[in-house]
Amino acid sequence: MSYPYKPHQIEEILQKDKCLPPGDTLELEKMSKGGIGRHFESRPQLVDGPFVDMRYLGKAPELDNPETYDASFLLANQRVRGVGYSPIGRQNFRFKKRIPKGWHVNVCDPNLPTNDPKQNIHQPLLDFSTTDFRDFINQTAKMWKIDLGWEWEGELFS
Repeated sequence: MSYPYKPHQIEEILQKDKCLPPGDTLELEKMSKGGIGRHFESRPQLVDGPFVDMRYLGKAPELDNPETYDASFLLANQRVRGVGYSPIGRQNFRFKKRIPKGWHVNVCDPNLPTNDPKQNIHQPLLDFSTTDFRDFINQTAKMWKIDLGWEWEGELFS
């Protein structure tokens, strides 16, 4: 079965304004019983347009360490974008830089086979920095044009 969206359609969807469904809020949950990490999952929808199966999710395994934060944007249950941190740059066996040091955005194309080097490209985010998980969520939501629609509240940030 082929992926339902071509690369240009993925980009068009990413550029459209999105919001959380009416009455929904972004809820942080503990990653494990007694754990210090948090995660979230939401299902944004287009502000103006047809239904599109989208998910915006993220995690902070160590809430006080921004370098552990990770966020993903899924379209039709396939990751098409992600933001993460790599403390060191990693290279493949041909010494081509694949994952840059620091913050990067994953640009994924589910239309390509997983062994294709263009299936998951890591592009550096040179001007990206974050202070805490709340800031990280706000920045990645803004990057993917998701209006969270509420002021962040809740004890799970402490």
